[in-house]
Amino acid sequence: MSTIGHVTGETAGKAVGSALNRAVRGVRLAGRVLHANVARPRYPWKVNLALTYWCQYKCQTCNIWRRKPTDELTTREIIEFIRQNPFVSWVDLTGGEIFLRPDIADILDAVVSLWPHLMVVHFPTNGFLIDALVSAAERLSRSSVPHVVITVSVDGDEALNDRIRGIRGGFRHQVATFNQLRQVPRVHVVFGVTVSRLNAGHLEDTYAALRAECPGLSFNDLHLNLAQVSHHYYDNANHQPLLPRDAAVRELQFYRGRRERSLSAQAWLEERFLDHLDRFLDTGVTPLPCHSLRSSCFIDPWGTVYPCITYDRVMGSLRDTGMQLSPIWNADSTRDTQQAIWQGD
Repeated sequence: MSTIGHVTGETAGKAVGSALNRAVRGVRLAGRVLHANVARPRYPWKVNLALTYWCQYKCQTCNIWRRKPTDELTTREIIEFIRQNPFVSWVDLTGGEIFLRPDIADILDAVVSLWPHLMVVHFPTNGFLIDALVSAAERLSRSSVPHVVITVSVDGDEALNDRIRGIRGGFRHQVATFNQLRQVPRVHVVFGVTVSRLNAGHLEDTYAALRAECPGLSFNDLHLNLAQVSHHYYDNANHQPLLPRDAAVRELQFYRGRRERSLSAQAWLEERFLDHLDRFLDTGVTPLPCHSLRSSCFIDPWGTVYPCITYDRVMGSLRDTGMQLSPIWNADSTRDTQQAIWQGD
């Protein structure tokens, strides 16, 4: 075989292998999702892992940046957690700003190399550390993980965004980061807009400002969240950033009316999320049983396990179990809490 033929064959073989790997992981995740709707799995298939509460922004909707935490999980502890719990199919890595950790590259490498079933890696970012973010995205794009999703947070046009987020120049960094991340193959990047009392009614202005900086931007490149209150995560109960119901409905209707139809997996998930959010705003009742402690859990930067970012009941500490999640996940108290959540109590 000629050198060119050998290289072409090797490249084709890698492409086929990569496609097969994505298919196998996708089927496995779909099976785990279906199973979680009829019985509680022995392990969660999704983990929301907060790597740090350090943040250089000073957002008015969140108090994480005020904490100045100490004794967060070390590099060794986090990598040991990843090694001890190889069952994860979907991971959300959150903060704070995760790129303030000097070991973030090592953590990301461990996630993609030690979790063989991993289908989705997602993390939000304030977009300020552009070079570190782009470098990480390029490394992730070369991994075997089928879906890498990055959310760049934004709260308004330049003036409103920088006022709410408490840092001059934030908007400039956020759009520059978004534009550079769009150039990375196999990485899906969106702007995450959290609508609160502080920016309600400004979604159209926000989109116009972003589109002026990001040619070709559509409303499908925005992910809409409504502000939440959490004692143990955002620590923002005193801020009351929540929207009145009528204002939330108006924002959601405006956003949905401008989204384009798409057949992508991300668009399908977004539409399901919006459907359920719409029903929740209409009825005040969650339209699906909550999967906290059934499919997923939240782990804070000290290894404390909670049901989610909203429910502040402590399930246990990874530092007490040698970084193994199973003893906490399968404890009687966790099962009892999960059943109460599942039943809407």
